[in-house]
Parts: sequence; structure tokens; C-alpha cells
Amino acid sequence: MDFNSDEGRRKLVPPPLARDEALRALSDIRAVIDRTAKYTTFSALSGFVAGAAALVGSGACGLFAEWPGANPARGMAFLLVWSCVLAVAAAGLAILTWLKARQRGQRVWTPITRTAFGALMGPGLAGVMASVALVHVGAYALLPGLWLTLYGCGIYVVSFYAANFLRWLGVAFMALGAAAWFGPPALGALW
Repeated sequence: MDFNSDEGRRKLVPPPLARDEALRALSDIRAVIDRTAKYTTFSALSGFVAGAAALVGSGACGLFAEWPGANPARGMAFLLVWSCVLAVAAAGLAILTWLKARQRGQRVWTPITRTAFGALMGPGLAGVMASVALVHVGAYALLPGLWLTLYGCGIYVVSFYAANFLRWLGVAFMALGAAAWFGPPALGALW
């Protein structure tokens, strides 16, 4: 058969229905690939829950200076308040992410979720170990800078598997951590 003739070319061109089905299939394949390459079930609302918990934990950023979470000199009471903040933030993330995945009809614990969670383990475990070391020597005042910096590192790492704007949010938290360590002590409650 001569493919250069009109009859040969007509046999190579699929009918419109087959072409539409092929384009739909390609669109479905692209959607599956995008879902497996980026972590999309993260609930942005959980960020607001964590922020609200941090605002309460800090005594409204030091507005209530006697609140234990606003004063690292309170030692274990300070640590207890911030442990509660962490628990509320983690629970909010887990519950709201589960609800979002369920609403979309998706599984929560997907390969990309495991990858993003694994990326968080480095900064998370470093934060736990360094916190224990700082508490052991009584250096509670260094904890906010540590937590902000490592939280920023975690967000930065996850941004490679999620929305790109998280990269800048991570950098901002790292900068706040540096400010907590090197900024004026009078502004300590802001961090």
C-alpha cells in the first residue's frame, strides 16, 4: 500500500470517536501521573489550625506575658504548653487531610504521602533530639529558634513533593528561627 496516496493517508487517520477516546485516555493518564508526583491531599486549613494553636501557645505572641508558653524561663511548663501545641497541630493535620482525601475519594497513605512523610522525619527527629539535649542543659530559651528553624526545614523539604509556595514559607520560618536566636531578647515572645 502506498501511504503517500490519499487512500493510504485516510486509512492512517483514526475516526473522530477514536481520536476523542485517545485524548481522554491521555488526559486521564496525565492526571494520574500528576497525582502521584505531587502531594495534593494536604489540607491548607490544617495550617490555620496549627497557627491558631501556636498563637494560643505563645500567649498571643507575648500579649499575656505570664502565660507559660510565652516565657521559656518557666521551663517544663513552657515545654508542656508547646507539646500541646504540637499535638493539636499534628491532630489537625491528620484529621483534616484524612477528610480532604475522603471527600476526593482518594486514599490518604499513598506512595507520595509516604515520601513526603519520610522527608519530614529528618527535621522532626532532629528537633526531638535537639530539644531533649537543650532541656537537659536547661537552655529553654533556645527552643523557639530550634523549633522554628526545623519546622521551616520540614516545610521546605515537603515543598519538593507539594505546592511550590511552601518552599518560601519554609524559608520564612527558618528566618524567624534565626531571628529568635539572634534577635533582641525583648522580642522573644514574638518568635
